[in-house]
Amino acid sequence: MGTHLRSLRGSGHQEGQGSPVSQIQPGTGAAADLPCGFDDDQKFWDRRGWLIAGVWVIFLVFPVLDLVLDDYALPTRIIGLALIALFAAVYLRSYAQFSWTIGQGGTSARRAQASFLVLCAIIAAGIPVIGLTTMGLFPFITSFAIFLLSRTWAIAAYAAVLVLSFALPIIFGQFMDAIFLIGLNLVLMVVYAITVAAIRRSTAAEKIRSDYLLVAEQERVARDVHDGIGHSLTALNLKAQLALRLMDQEQYAQARRELEQLSALAVDALDSVRTTVQGLSRQDLAAELAELQQACSDNNLEFSVAGTAEQVPTQLRSHVAWILREAVTNVLRHAHASRIVLHLEPGKVSVDDDGDGLQASTPGHGIRGMQERARQFGASCTVGASRLGGTSVQVAFGAKGSKA
Repeated sequence: MGTHLRSLRGSGHQEGQGSPVSQIQPGTGAAADLPCGFDDDQKFWDRRGWLIAGVWVIFLVFPVLDLVLDDYALPTRIIGLALIALFAAVYLRSYAQFSWTIGQGGTSARRAQASFLVLCAIIAAGIPVIGLTTMGLFPFITSFAIFLLSRTWAIAAYAAVLVLSFALPIIFGQFMDAIFLIGLNLVLMVVYAITVAAIRRSTAAEKIRSDYLLVAEQERVARDVHDGIGHSLTALNLKAQLALRLMDQEQYAQARRELEQLSALAVDALDSVRTTVQGLSRQDLAAELAELQQACSDNNLEFSVAGTAEQVPTQLRSHVAWILREAVTNVLRHAHASRIVLHLEPGKVSVDDDGDGLQASTPGHGIRGMQERARQFGASCTVGASRLGGTSVQVAFGAKGSKA
């Protein structure tokens, strides 16, 4: 496929070094701020996952009440409340940004890890100021780590909180006074672990179901291809026999017309079969992105990617890979572009170029194919003018509920 893509631009572009291929961060660059949607299975976690954080914010009432009601000096009380407010803001913002990772094994994004370390630093800064009151913030640390971060970070956070839950009361000489907070932390650590295990099991089961449905769809389309090929071959055979009979009767002009129709029929059938068969094969999105990068580089196009394949729901990656390949192929064939920007997020994908833009008044076969493919997994595919000056292909997942 890579060789096919690399040959699409024609001879008008010089051979040699490819154009630079750059990686830009999600949420920035020319492709940012596009409309998005979500598939059924990911919708809650992508759009409402931060509510989990909002629910647990209720536990901030313990350190807040402790600061308000206990005999703290006014400066200490102000500093403590400010630290808690900062803690809540960082916590909620991080959940809103990375809740799409819930049920997918967490994220290794440095921004998420940095936010976690900021929360830990706030707790560390609060220990000398408000003492055991900081233990009321421990459930947020464990929740953040096990829901949003990788297993290594979660284990480290659990171990640290477990040790500190017993060590701090002993150090401050208030073990019996802190027994409620110790028990609360232990119970919530268990609840978090069970919840995450249930979510991951549900996600795995849904992936199996999606794979089964995809295989069933592939088999159905394969049968359709077989039937279509049989029909096409029958029509070709009849046309050929008719042309032979006309030639035997020396009706060459009519025979030529039949042969021309036969040739056109063969081309249409071959194109239809090729398009359908390409749609059957499952695509690895990360590998497809690498192929597209190489193809654009070989054709002297600047190729920028915002986001990663991991941000696209697993069950949709094969579909998205097919649409991206078709979109980039159209740019290479027709757009005379010098730049392509590809943007991936949990609920949206877009391809923008700075080429000629839409020329035809009606969508061609490639655009119709992308729109039909998007409808197969409950998404919407729109094609319009790009902010770069060329064409923009935007796919929003779950516009009508994904059935991938």
